[in-house]
Amino acid sequence: MRAQIIAVLGAASLGWGLAGVGVRAVYQEGGSTFTVVVVRTTIATLAVVLFGVATRRRPTAAAWLHGSLIGILRIGLAPIVFIASLNYISAGVESLVITLIPVVTAAMGAAFLRETLQRTQVAGLALGIAGTTLLIASGDSGIADGSGNTVIGGGLALAGVLFGSASGILSRRFAPLHDTTTLSIPMFISGAIVALLGGALARDIEMGDLNSRAWQLLVLLALGSTLLPFVATLYASRHTTAANVALTAYIAPVIGVIGGAVLLGEVITPAILLGGLLTLTGVVMVGHKATAPR
Repeated sequence: MRAQIIAVLGAASLGWGLAGVGVRAVYQEGGSTFTVVVVRTTIATLAVVLFGVATRRRPTAAAWLHGSLIGILRIGLAPIVFIASLNYISAGVESLVITLIPVVTAAMGAAFLRETLQRTQVAGLALGIAGTTLLIASGDSGIADGSGNTVIGGGLALAGVLFGSASGILSRRFAPLHDTTTLSIPMFISGAIVALLGGALARDIEMGDLNSRAWQLLVLLALGSTLLPFVATLYASRHTTAANVALTAYIAPVIGVIGGAVLLGEVITPAILLGGLLTLTGVVMVGHKATAPR
């Protein structure tokens, strides 16, 4: 069982870590922001719905309400701004900013769920924010040709962090009330609707212009960087501790930074290294206290 858990958590970390790399690769093939979001989300949604049909899971009215609230934020809005940020910053920098989600979620939990933040967690929160601020203020986008804009890209990624953290708070409130599959179905459907509406309003869905390589990458993103990590972490949560599952939040950004440098030629500057180190340290400080056995 231990080997299975390690394999599952490794797959989740790899999927999330290479998500940004895959998106930037699609951009290089001419794909647009909403094209990536819509195709990736639709494929993942179809897979979840088919699984629900096969297992005869039918969401209740409450599951539709709760799942939709979570899905609009987590499956819909967060991916849109995260993927849009990759027009301006590298996959590595984006991965490091995304690492703030556990930190911001802990702060929101204290504010809205009356969860207690210990001194170490407060220090970790400050350190994580300081690291991300350094990443954005440095002006180092990490993109190989030197283009990009860390203010716009970082701002979009931070908006994604807020959406992702808010969905985490809703998940803590509603997930214990429902079966995982019956909650996932409305989550993915509502997220797909948000993506389709956003793409239609922005007139940015250009599937006819995608080449075969772009389609291959999008399918990999949908299954390997959206569906797989989601299912893998749910499985791991049932067979190991929250502290072990949280390791994916520390490993994924490292994979993103290395993957971007190796596969896309992205640049890792001293400012990116320092900012990333501060951010990851802050996340570890918050996560360790939040998930330590009581």
